[in-house]
Amino acid sequence: MENDDFASTVREAVALFASRDPQRVRFGARRHDYAFRTPIAEARLEEIERDANVRFPDEYRAWVTTLGDGGAGPYHGLLPLDHEVQRALARGTFDPADPYRGGVIGLGHLGCGYLALYVIARGEVWIDARGAGAGVFAAYPSFRHYVTDWIARLAHAEWLAPFVPAGACALPHALSAYFRAVEDRRGMAEGTLAGAELHDALDAIPDGGIATSHDGNTPFFANGDRVDLCVACEQLVANLDLRRSMIAPGVPPIPARDH
Repeated sequence: MENDDFASTVREAVALFASRDPQRVRFGARRHDYAFRTPIAEARLEEIERDANVRFPDEYRAWVTTLGDGGAGPYHGLLPLDHEVQRALARGTFDPADPYRGGVIGLGHLGCGYLALYVIARGEVWIDARGAGAGVFAAYPSFRHYVTDWIARLAHAEWLAPFVPAGACALPHALSAYFRAVEDRRGMAEGTLAGAELHDALDAIPDGGIATSHDGNTPFFANGDRVDLCVACEQLVANLDLRRSMIAPGVPPIPARDH
């Protein structure tokens, strides 16, 4: 499919998803709102490429100059390219052992501090899930594969790929510790909190009482920044039927909040 046809297909698909999700309940929709940011001018894109001594793959170039420089996209949305953090990262050569040394840009936040990275020279999408002990690894062979997987999963009402082991995030550990404290107070054996007592314990969590913060080990968040939840944690929230108001909202990654 040519880039113009692909852009038209994406635009139509995103408009349809937005119309079917007025309350923005699908994963990431509360953050990106199915809205594309203003496209970047071709001349400005060429200037960024000259400064970093790179050329982005044609499919990504077409996206940022036709659809938008950030906004609607996989997970919590696509990050804008034209930001000092991104321009600095684009310079140099990619090294999975030190993924922010250079040769990449951030594509988007997957939640809980995990990042999708675009390895410019390879045209591949990699995931930084070191916070869950899952390392840095290749996930999609191209930018187009990354966004078409998102579109296909939305079209079939499927969860996006979590990319992290179940229970690896801070949220399940915090909830487990909370449940154990409730059990101790009630003189219950560990792991026996269930039924009405479990529901009472969950109902006691105040609005904003569940918050996940970042340790600042990437250029995209500062230490202590609150972050939106990942797919695995959102599935846990859904399984426990937690009130949405219990979840403290995160802040966007730095390029998105400054753009």
